Amino acid sequence: MPKTKKTRGAKKKQDMLTAKNTNRHALYQSAVQEPEADTRFMEEVFVANYDRRPILLREDFCGTGFLSATWVKEKSDRRAIGYDLDEPTVEWGMTHNVAPLTEEEQSRIQLKVADVLEAPLDPIDVVCAMNFSWWIFKKKEQLLNYFRSVRKSLADEGVFVLDIYGGSEAYIEVEEEHDKELDGKDFLYVWDQDKVCGISDELLCHIHFKFKDGSAMKKAFTYDWRRYGMRETQDLLLDAGFGKVDVYWEGTDKDGDGNGEFTKETHAENTEAWIAYLVATP
Repeated sequence: MPKTKKTRGAKKKQDMLTAKNTNRHALYQSAVQEPEADTRFMEEVFVANYDRRPILLREDFCGTGFLSATWVKEKSDRRAIGYDLDEPTVEWGMTHNVAPLTEEEQSRIQLKVADVLEAPLDPIDVVCAMNFSWWIFKKKEQLLNYFRSVRKSLADEGVFVLDIYGGSEAYIEVEEEHDKELDGKDFLYVWDQDKVCGISDELLCHIHFKFKDGSAMKKAFTYDWRRYGMRETQDLLLDAGFGKVDVYWEGTDKDGDGNGEFTKETHAENTEAWIAYLVATP
């Protein structure tokens, strides 16, 4: 029997993403994270430094553990441990990122609800703090203590990888929309740099999601950060005991946007917006 117009319309709405039928963590993973790119970069810089592959990853501020799950899934000898303080987020990650792994893969990953400052000082090949999560430490001494704890956790041959953003747009209140997809369905990812303090360098940022049916998830995620500068961060890493800090700068495409390719640089143009990796080694 042919579908009536009413039935067809109802099905079309069901096939759409809406604020009610989707999860903020699934949207975040699709809109923000590219774990395959991160794991590829981390292995490449480790091999470049030590001429062997890394095995053990520690993902600080791991959230849903998407990166850790990707790490162990990609190669059969890799292991990962993630730390995050937000229990509901970790639990969601256990259900949606760890549980789908094979039993053998699950044996090589742990997600823990714990403070990164209290992580055991086991020798780790790669420690990472991604998505600017380390900006949560607003006082310089807090950040220095974190960097020191990471340095103590690294194996003699180890790397600490963190990302950082800057440029003139990092100093203004701005809202940007980007088209994204989840399971082939469209939505809008909105980065809202809501408040920027010129004196304290503190930032209040939000992520919103908007959908074709007109619904929205306002403040799906909120970040209360202090922005640290590139040179300032390098100096803090050296003060924490790292022997070397390299900067991997993102290239641009013909339109001047980031192209996802990162190369080691010592000088770069301070554009409106840039993203880079910092790689610290003992």
